[in-house]
Amino acid sequence: MMVFVDTAAWVALVAEKDPHHESVAKEWREVLERGAGLVTSSDVCSETITFLRYNMGRRIAVSFYRALQAAVAEERLLIDWVTPAIFEEAWAMFEKHDDQKFSMVDCTSFVICRKRDIETVLTLDRNFLVAGFQIVPNAAAR
Repeated sequence: MMVFVDTAAWVALVAEKDPHHESVAKEWREVLERGAGLVTSSDVCSETITFLRYNMGRRIAVSFYRALQAAVAEERLLIDWVTPAIFEEAWAMFEKHDDQKFSMVDCTSFVICRKRDIETVLTLDRNFLVAGFQIVPNAAAR
Protein backbone atom coordinates (compact mmCIF):
# COMPACT_ATOMS: atom_id res chain seq x y z
CA MET A 1 0.00 0.00 0.00
CA MET A 2 1.17 3.49 -0.83
CA VAL A 3 0.04 6.77 0.75
CA PHE A 4 0.46 10.17 -0.86
CA VAL A 5 1.44 12.97 1.53
CA ASP A 6 0.02 16.40 0.67
CA THR A 7 1.11 19.90 1.70
CA ALA A 8 -1.52 20.27 4.43
CA ALA A 9 -0.24 17.14 6.16
CA TRP A 10 3.42 18.16 5.92
CA VAL A 11 2.58 21.57 7.41
CA ALA A 12 0.53 20.05 10.23
CA LEU A 13 3.36 17.61 11.01
CA VAL A 14 5.99 20.36 11.14
CA ALA A 15 3.92 22.99 12.96
CA GLU A 16 3.29 21.63 16.43
CA LYS A 17 0.91 24.54 17.11
CA ASP A 18 -1.20 23.69 14.07
CA PRO A 19 -4.73 22.74 15.24
CA HIS A 20 -4.49 19.50 13.25
CA HIS A 21 -0.98 18.53 14.38
CA GLU A 22 -2.08 15.77 16.78
CA SER A 23 -4.56 14.08 14.43
CA VAL A 24 -2.13 14.17 11.49
CA ALA A 25 0.79 13.00 13.64
CA LYS A 26 -1.34 10.10 14.94
CA GLU A 27 -2.29 9.09 11.40
CA TRP A 28 1.36 9.48 10.31
CA ARG A 29 2.46 7.02 13.00
CA GLU A 30 -0.28 4.57 11.99
CA VAL A 31 0.69 4.79 8.31
CA LEU A 32 4.32 4.08 9.20
CA GLU A 33 3.34 1.17 11.48
CA ARG A 34 1.37 -0.39 8.62
CA GLY A 35 4.51 -0.20 6.50
CA ALA A 36 2.90 1.91 3.79
CA GLY A 37 5.13 3.41 1.14
CA LEU A 38 5.14 7.19 1.31
CA VAL A 39 4.99 9.31 -1.82
CA THR A 40 4.90 13.06 -2.31
CA SER A 41 5.58 15.26 -5.31
CA SER A 42 8.08 17.90 -6.27
CA ASP A 43 5.18 20.37 -6.50
CA VAL A 44 4.01 19.49 -2.98
CA CYS A 45 7.60 19.91 -1.72
CA SER A 46 7.83 23.35 -3.33
CA GLU A 47 4.44 24.41 -1.99
CA THR A 48 5.30 23.20 1.53
CA ILE A 49 8.74 24.82 1.55
CA THR A 50 7.22 28.11 0.41
CA PHE A 51 4.50 27.96 3.05
CA LEU A 52 7.01 27.15 5.79
CA ARG A 53 9.37 29.91 4.62
CA TYR A 54 6.67 32.57 4.74
CA ASN A 55 4.98 31.39 7.92
CA MET A 56 7.66 29.79 10.07
CA GLY A 57 10.94 31.08 8.66
CA ARG A 58 13.71 30.02 6.34
CA ARG A 59 15.44 27.77 8.89
CA ILE A 60 12.32 25.62 9.32
CA ALA A 61 11.86 25.41 5.54
CA VAL A 62 15.47 24.31 5.04
CA SER A 63 15.23 21.77 7.88
CA PHE A 64 12.05 20.36 6.35
CA TYR A 65 13.64 19.78 2.96
CA ARG A 66 16.76 18.27 4.51
CA ALA A 67 14.53 15.84 6.42
CA LEU A 68 12.81 14.91 3.15
CA GLN A 69 16.18 14.35 1.47
CA ALA A 70 17.23 12.06 4.32
CA ALA A 71 13.97 10.10 4.06
CA VAL A 72 14.52 9.68 0.32
CA ALA A 73 18.12 8.56 0.87
CA GLU A 74 16.91 6.00 3.43
CA GLU A 75 14.21 4.86 0.98
CA ARG A 76 11.41 5.81 3.38
CA LEU A 77 9.93 8.36 0.96
CA LEU A 78 9.63 8.76 -2.78
CA ILE A 79 9.43 12.23 -4.30
CA ASP A 80 7.69 11.93 -7.65
CA TRP A 81 8.95 14.73 -9.87
CA VAL A 82 6.39 16.54 -11.98
CA THR A 83 7.36 15.95 -15.60
CA PRO A 84 6.09 17.90 -18.61
CA ALA A 85 3.70 15.00 -19.35
CA ILE A 86 2.29 15.04 -15.80
CA PHE A 87 1.97 18.83 -15.95
CA GLU A 88 0.07 18.69 -19.25
CA GLU A 89 -2.31 16.01 -17.95
CA ALA A 90 -2.85 18.06 -14.80
CA TRP A 91 -3.43 21.19 -16.86
CA ALA A 92 -6.15 19.41 -18.86
CA MET A 93 -7.79 18.42 -15.56
CA PHE A 94 -7.45 21.97 -14.22
CA GLU A 95 -9.15 23.38 -17.32
CA LYS A 96 -11.89 20.74 -17.34
CA HIS A 97 -13.00 21.18 -13.73
CA ASP A 98 -14.03 24.81 -13.60
CA ASP A 99 -16.73 23.78 -11.12
CA GLN A 100 -14.05 22.93 -8.51
CA LYS A 101 -11.40 24.98 -6.76
CA PHE A 102 -8.59 22.57 -7.57
CA SER A 103 -5.15 24.16 -7.53
CA MET A 104 -2.58 23.19 -10.11
CA VAL A 105 -0.66 21.38 -7.34
CA ASP A 106 -3.84 19.47 -6.51
CA CYS A 107 -4.14 18.43 -10.15
CA THR A 108 -0.51 17.28 -10.45
CA SER A 109 -1.03 15.32 -7.22
CA PHE A 110 -4.20 13.68 -8.58
CA VAL A 111 -2.36 12.63 -11.74
CA ILE A 112 0.56 11.17 -9.78
CA CYS A 113 -1.79 9.28 -7.44
CA ARG A 114 -3.73 7.80 -10.33
CA LYS A 115 -0.57 6.79 -12.21
CA ARG A 116 0.72 5.01 -9.08
CA ASP A 117 -2.69 3.54 -8.13
CA ILE A 118 -2.60 5.42 -4.84
CA GLU A 119 -6.03 5.60 -3.21
CA THR A 120 -5.15 7.07 0.20
CA VAL A 121 -3.89 10.60 0.81
CA LEU A 122 -2.63 12.01 4.09
CA THR A 123 -4.11 15.49 3.90
CA LEU A 124 -6.58 17.98 5.30
CA ASP A 125 -7.54 19.12 1.80
CA ARG A 126 -11.09 18.07 0.91
CA ASN A 127 -10.28 18.46 -2.80
CA PHE A 128 -8.75 14.99 -2.69
CA LEU A 129 -12.03 13.64 -1.36
CA VAL A 130 -13.93 15.43 -4.13
CA ALA A 131 -11.51 13.92 -6.68
CA GLY A 132 -12.33 10.40 -5.45
CA PHE A 133 -9.50 9.63 -3.04
CA GLN A 134 -9.71 8.38 0.54
CA ILE A 135 -8.26 10.98 2.86
CA VAL A 136 -6.81 10.48 6.30
CA PRO A 137 -7.17 11.55 9.02
CA ASN A 138 -10.89 10.93 8.62
CA ALA A 139 -11.69 14.10 10.56
CA ALA A 140 -10.57 15.99 7.45
CA ALA A 141 -13.61 14.65 5.59
CA ARG A 142 -16.04 16.37 7.94
